[in-house]
Amino acid sequence: MRGAPPQTQIHAAGDEAFQFVVHGEGGASRLSPHGMSPDERETSPPKSERRFALTYVGWSSLDRRTTLPMLPWLVAEIRRRSERGDCGPAVQPREVQLVLNPPFVRCVPSNSSSSSVFIFEHKAQLVSRFIHNSNDLTYFAYLTRCQPDNPESEMSCHVFRACDPNQVPEVISSIRQVSKSALKDDAKPKQEADEAFYNSQKFEVLYCGKVTVLLKKAPATLIDDCIDKFRLHEVERKRLRLLSGQRGSTESAPVEFLIGAEGDPLSSALNKSEDTEVIVWCPCSINVSVGRFEVNLISPDSKTVVLEKTFKDISSCCQGVKQSDHFGFICRDRAEDGPSQYGCYVFQCASESLVDEVMLTLKQAFTTAAALQSNKTQIQLCEACPMHDLHKLCERIEGLYPPRAKLAIQKYLSQLMDNEQADIFERRLKPGSDQEENELVVLHLRQLCGSKQKSHLHIGEAPQVESESTRRHWIHMKILRQEKGDIYFLHVLSVSDHPDGRELLPLSPCLDPLGRLLPPAGDPFSGEKPKMTGPDYRALWKTAIHQQILLLRMEKENQRLEASRDELHTRKMKLHYLEVGQCSKEVQALWERKLTAPGRTTVPQDKEEVYRALSQGVPKSRRGEVWLLLSHQHRLRHRLPQRQQAPDTPYQDLLKQLTAQQHSILVDLGRTFPTIQYFSAQLGAGQLSLYNLLKAYSLLDTEVGYCQGISFLAGVLLLHMSEDQAFDMLKFLMYDLGIRQQFRPDMVSLQVQMYQLSRLLHDYHRDLYNHLEEHEIGPSLYAAPWFLTLFASQFPLNFVSRVFDFVFVEGTGVIFKVALCLLSSHEGAIVECDSFESIVDYLKTTLPTLTQAQMEQTIAKVVEMDISKQLHAYEVEYHVLQDEMLEAGPLPDDSDRLDKLEKTNVQLKKQNMELLEKLQAARHKIQTLETSVERFLSQESKMKHMIRTLEQERAAHQKTIERMRSCLPPDALTDVEMTQIKTGPNGKAKTAAKKP
Repeated sequence: MRGAPPQTQIHAAGDEAFQFVVHGEGGASRLSPHGMSPDERETSPPKSERRFALTYVGWSSLDRRTTLPMLPWLVAEIRRRSERGDCGPAVQPREVQLVLNPPFVRCVPSNSSSSSVFIFEHKAQLVSRFIHNSNDLTYFAYLTRCQPDNPESEMSCHVFRACDPNQVPEVISSIRQVSKSALKDDAKPKQEADEAFYNSQKFEVLYCGKVTVLLKKAPATLIDDCIDKFRLHEVERKRLRLLSGQRGSTESAPVEFLIGAEGDPLSSALNKSEDTEVIVWCPCSINVSVGRFEVNLISPDSKTVVLEKTFKDISSCCQGVKQSDHFGFICRDRAEDGPSQYGCYVFQCASESLVDEVMLTLKQAFTTAAALQSNKTQIQLCEACPMHDLHKLCERIEGLYPPRAKLAIQKYLSQLMDNEQADIFERRLKPGSDQEENELVVLHLRQLCGSKQKSHLHIGEAPQVESESTRRHWIHMKILRQEKGDIYFLHVLSVSDHPDGRELLPLSPCLDPLGRLLPPAGDPFSGEKPKMTGPDYRALWKTAIHQQILLLRMEKENQRLEASRDELHTRKMKLHYLEVGQCSKEVQALWERKLTAPGRTTVPQDKEEVYRALSQGVPKSRRGEVWLLLSHQHRLRHRLPQRQQAPDTPYQDLLKQLTAQQHSILVDLGRTFPTIQYFSAQLGAGQLSLYNLLKAYSLLDTEVGYCQGISFLAGVLLLHMSEDQAFDMLKFLMYDLGIRQQFRPDMVSLQVQMYQLSRLLHDYHRDLYNHLEEHEIGPSLYAAPWFLTLFASQFPLNFVSRVFDFVFVEGTGVIFKVALCLLSSHEGAIVECDSFESIVDYLKTTLPTLTQAQMEQTIAKVVEMDISKQLHAYEVEYHVLQDEMLEAGPLPDDSDRLDKLEKTNVQLKKQNMELLEKLQAARHKIQTLETSVERFLSQESKMKHMIRTLEQERAAHQKTIERMRSCLPPDALTDVEMTQIKTGPNGKAKTAAKKP
């Protein structure tokens, strides 16, 4: 699992918030979370000034080598400094107002009504990064350049705290809007391409395999040759597996061949160089992240980095000629002995255009890395830089559970010099938790790396000399420190483990398994030999073996405990919300009985009883199981026709494929629930699981594919269940409950829903309806996100979870009841808004900020409300009106144009039908030919087998004849009348006597 332990989400300035893609006949239009398209938002008059009441925590300057993974720890440092009151006399934590007065962002005192007196101000276009802390949702920060006109100046990080966590996204969004407008007004916007922050491009590819070669330069046909090898290898492996299966073996592990070696079954078929080695692994989907110094391969399945290669190790990249949708790169394989080898990793993309994009990104990354390592660059970085080393540590512990991050930090500390380790542990205060201890250690590490960076010599500037501490590092015994007991176990190294070959003995007293003190050993550097006898050595090694066995057992137990602890932590992180309404013990017991009842997935339960139990509450720890139960009950009562059911493709098979919509999915990962800790870490476990789910559905439902909005549905499901279960529930929502109709290109379902909501307002809340109509505000302007995401994009998670509870029972009709209850409860405040902007702003920002009491009241009204008959009547009414409009016909001026369009439409339909018939005929012919080919192949195989059998019989007969001739005496051959078999014209054999 990846992501920063302070759990931050970093957004680039200028990124838009969540957007919905709505496909209509006129093309795709994009709706923001507030229901306005970007064009409408830009044309609407901006507000002159906005104020936010915040607490200014403090600020700090950044080294230009500071990277994105380091920023969360810097924010934690500023926060800790403010809590101790150690921010200095200039700036202390205080209540302020953040005033957005384009093009400036000003921080003014809280009691000041004028923005002319301010604590500090920035130009909005100079805000380069936002840091949203999801460990404490009230904290956020942004970065600015200290000297805007000096590209070499340092950056500043300003940290704020809000009273309400829901206020933070609004503040960030408002600053972005001001920044965008300021950039448009600025004739020469400044380019931030030279910033030393790590931005990475991400692509999904299919890993095909690896070829190890002795050449570091890729020939033009390398990728094509590799693909041919992989295919031949796979065919041969299937043949060998089939043969081994006939012998009763079930082995299916990957095979490794050395091409051209003796006994290689592929050498004759491949006819390639002896210096090539093929290693074929099962193809799997993988994410490629191209950073500033390295290429990371991230597995969405294991949620870990499976391969990391620096640009220094990569010698060349190449694209296939015939296989143009494949590419690969050659990099050095580090080997202790033997000549240096290079491995070519081969990948497949969804299309050739994506390969071009990947190759362009790699080229730009190589160019940038080379420029950064040259002496002409303003920021000089190399792989051995202390700050880059710290960056790798922060990236490695991103999103880890604090105890596991603590172990990774301790492993990093063990590589430092003894005096540096001692300095850090002496400066560390007594922490109150693992998270606090991690923050303190990273703070001291940042200071240490910053001081070491000043005297650091980059690679190539001076020869690196191995220090004495590095040499001694080989013989230091590794100490595993138990978190609670401070118990130390010693790993005893053998003589061969030391580069000098000297005998290694323990450096400190150790205890045997019975707790007895072993005799001390001498110092290996003093040259004195320990005075120990043979039995002493045997006892020492016996103790070491016992300790090693004990250590291995404890390590396995620790791994099991860590996995269990990580699972509990992840579950707690997922369900980190306050339940709407208290679920009594009686209700919990009722759900426990229903969830454990035999036949719960095959026997229909009383629907009224289930609804009553649902209205009383659902324990959030069992909510995912309840949703699964409700879906099974719905499918027992409402079985979809075969043509309307979801394709029955296994989830794991879909994950092995590539989707052409990976860019849209990757972009929306950070926009989906950015304030929820589970999804906040960039390409962390939450985002990777969400990516898997969205990718699989885009491949399953080709008509809908991926649309913005589906990610929120999938995100809510993932918070309550596993990936496999969430995918099944996503199919249930989209197909069984018909939500996918809203995302279809014609958008007819969404249009019907908007009409139904408008009619509900007209019949039940006439004043509110008239007020909205007076200002030309239709339901599609504010309610489209409610229907597309089931309120998940704007409303609190605990409220959304309760809405999902009822959706699994009643379907999409619940959305109308919830929308009507929300609008009716805020009717008075909406009517008081007297302008288009104020009404829209209230509906999109104020209305979703519900209190706990408002949520409970809304759910109670939803339970009592029944509008199913009205919804059905309004749907029929909508279709009747549409038919009447079609029957009435268009205006006279458009009649000719309509006739032409109708004729064209008829011709296109006719052509479409003809092409469809040809396609069906071609498919039928292909199937027939494939069947014939299979039959011929089967006959050919049988004939070959028969020929081989006859040849074997013929050879056996010839041997018998020769043996019989050898048995006859030589004299007998002249006396015996020989016969010769000849074949007549009728194919029958006839005999002819040989004359002597």
